[in-house]
Amino acid sequence: MGCRFPGADTPEAFWQLLQQGVDAVGEVPALRWDVDAYYDPQRPMPGKSYTRLAAFVDDVDQFDPIFFGISPREAVGMDPQQRLLLEVTWEALERAGLAPDQLVDSPTGVFVGIGSSDYGALAGVQDYTT
Repeated sequence: MGCRFPGADTPEAFWQLLQQGVDAVGEVPALRWDVDAYYDPQRPMPGKSYTRLAAFVDDVDQFDPIFFGISPREAVGMDPQQRLLLEVTWEALERAGLAPDQLVDSPTGVFVGIGSSDYGALAGVQDYTT
């Protein structure tokens, strides 16, 4: 098993977070965006947020494209959720003691969940494969 959640990047850390009742929601980090530029306590205000709080997954910018046989140029255009999926899948295989070539013709199941897929619209659709 592999996972990434706000405040937990392993199944054990996630379980500990749940057991301790930790709230992973906090102030929006300055590295993510300028919360002051988008904050407005009035709701609903188009293009604004009425909260300064959010929950973020750490280290989403640490993807190693070469490890996965992906060019750095192509990786820039990938949805961060795709990059995290590759990392977490690899971690799950490692934790299970499985090499990828062992999965060929095996009865292996993969279960994936995402919350949204708006990265392409936000980043502008570009062809990073050439």
